[in-house]
Amino acid sequence: MTSKQPMHYYGLKEFAEFAKEQGMEYSTRHLSVYKGRDLLPEPTVMIGDKAGWTKDQIDEWIGQVKEKKGRKK
Repeated sequence: MTSKQPMHYYGLKEFAEFAKEQGMEYSTRHLSVYKGRDLLPEPTVMIGDKAGWTKDQIDEWIGQVKEKKGRKK
């Protein structure tokens, strides 16, 4: 019998930590403003008023932002 791993969702704090690991300095406050302006991916889950994203969503967003910044130079 195989058991499925539960899906893990990441909040703004982890989102900011993953971005920082990629050399991007975004605070949770900064990302919260981005979320309010619909500049972050649509959260996969909402638990109360807390948003949750998958690691894949976060990685994709970070890649897109880095790509855009690279084109501006």
